[in-house]
Amino acid sequence: MSERASWMWSMSNVEKTSGLQGVLKRILVNFLSNSIKMGAVGAIKSYIETMIRDSEPGYKIMLMDKETTGIVSLVMAMSEVMKQEVYMFEQVEQMSSGENMSYLKCVVFVRPTPQNINLLCQELQQPRYGAYYIYFSNVVSKSSVKQLAESDEQELVREVQEIYADFMALAPHVFTLNIPLPITGMRWASGCLQRAMQGLTSLVFSLSLLPDVRYQGNSELARLLADEIRMMITVEGSVVANSSVHLKYSAPVNSYNTASVSSIPSSVLIILDRRDDPITPLLHQWTYEAMVHQLLGVNRGRVSLANVPGISEELKEVVMTPTQDEFYAKSMYLNYGEIGNTIKQLMEEYQGKLSKQQKVESIADMKHFVQNYPQFKQMSGTVSKHVTVVGELSRVVSARRLLQVSECQQELVCGTDHSPNLQRVHELVRDPGISAEDAAVLVMLYAIRHQSHTNNDTRGLISALRKRNVKDNYIKLVSAMLEYGGEAARQSTLFSSQLPQDVSAFKKLLFKGVKGVENVYTQHKPLVLETATQASKGRLKEAAYPYIGTAPQYPSSRPQTVILFIIGGATYEEAAAIHQLNCSLASQSNSGAVGAPPSTKVLIGGTHMLNTSSFLESVEAAVDGVTRTSHRL
Repeated sequence: MSERASWMWSMSNVEKTSGLQGVLKRILVNFLSNSIKMGAVGAIKSYIETMIRDSEPGYKIMLMDKETTGIVSLVMAMSEVMKQEVYMFEQVEQMSSGENMSYLKCVVFVRPTPQNINLLCQELQQPRYGAYYIYFSNVVSKSSVKQLAESDEQELVREVQEIYADFMALAPHVFTLNIPLPITGMRWASGCLQRAMQGLTSLVFSLSLLPDVRYQGNSELARLLADEIRMMITVEGSVVANSSVHLKYSAPVNSYNTASVSSIPSSVLIILDRRDDPITPLLHQWTYEAMVHQLLGVNRGRVSLANVPGISEELKEVVMTPTQDEFYAKSMYLNYGEIGNTIKQLMEEYQGKLSKQQKVESIADMKHFVQNYPQFKQMSGTVSKHVTVVGELSRVVSARRLLQVSECQQELVCGTDHSPNLQRVHELVRDPGISAEDAAVLVMLYAIRHQSHTNNDTRGLISALRKRNVKDNYIKLVSAMLEYGGEAARQSTLFSSQLPQDVSAFKKLLFKGVKGVENVYTQHKPLVLETATQASKGRLKEAAYPYIGTAPQYPSSRPQTVILFIIGGATYEEAAAIHQLNCSLASQSNSGAVGAPPSTKVLIGGTHMLNTSSFLESVEAAVDGVTRTSHRL
């Protein structure tokens, strides 16, 4: 039987049995069962390695789209992929009718969008490669596969498979769907609800989970997404159930449980709305990863340094991902002062190795130099990159006087005294050395923090912004922020968990070690940390976070996996907080009794990863067209 006949035979079988999805996914059952402990990064990386390995030996090209290129590059360097007989990479959107390369196999990894299907059909009608192994990052429709089969007139397609790799893994516990403006007019933007559902179901299936789905009770956006996810899990979850039959678990069952899924570890997916905590994205961050995104911007693991004065060509864009930079992986959650000391130690280590490399006096020395040159060159690049990045961060902090701005921000969100807060905000808003964005954000924080105070003076602060000739869009964002995340929009008491503190008492406790940084501090704890903590203990209140569908049999039991997803975006401060929570949960589990259940693992993600600038853009889009008479200032 020819390859094409075999493929079409599978298609006809599909329609007679359990659907196309069942046949395609069954190929991945054994692999899927092993992904439970890998985390987001490990799951994606294993899929990529499996795709390349299963396409048979020989040189091959990887054909991807823009989205899947980002998915791959976040977890594996292209050089690492090329070590596995991958000859080159091509994007499906930029395919050209080039020379015939029938001696190469083509591994296709794309999202199952109509555009990609059409482009693949064009490629198959005029094929350039000797064989095609097609992998879709999510569920593909039967009509799309039929369309591909009809285009494969030369019978070159060897496999068509679905895998669960439709999300971007930033760390084992952090993921994003890269949807920058998911909400417009307080409704899901066109196509974004479907994309969020696809990404989240892909994540939970890649981890071999069938989670209970909960959502923020006051958010219609969260309820709609939770409902879509629940329906998809109900339809597609049999694949995960079948893949988990041979796993050994004694965890409490969840709301999907039948005899076939009782071996799946308990888990919960909680859909949150950014409107419940508009404070966190407005604050300046002081851990390394968060600072880089806040002040420089990270796009799919890459940071542009093109605007740094005197920057060399090779450093105009650098990769900043923990999977490809060992130093960054160890340093990403360090605070500003600690990273300064760590960079200093890295430089001293490099200088020590450099002095040894320069002493080439014998054949043995030359041999040692050649053997160690790749590692030495890599270390040289690491040093250059991080010294440049930290230097630019330091320059921006100084130029924008962010230590003073951050101190005022912390006093606003962590303190309770209105009069000193108002006075300090007025001083900074009038200060021409404070940027227009930082001044406007201080007014937004004040407006949210003291919204109900009898002596609220938001109007006076807006007047001060106007006197500085701050752009009108920043001034409009003050009322937009109140509409988006004011008291009426929140279900949580956002400031109750912050104990009254005198910020000045903390000035010398943090960030020691780098000259000029003694007074930088962070007290604020993001709201999602409390939500995650309660969820990990099985204590999240059902009234505030109801279930979609039937509640589980044991709702108060501790889940083994908690996944938090924030509509409107997550921040790297929240990612760092969840990292610390995971460390704490693991430590508690390790110190427990013999035979105790494994610690709960918490993952966090969002429609996109926020810094203050992108958050302001999201808020502007979210309230577009919404009447804001109650907050017109």
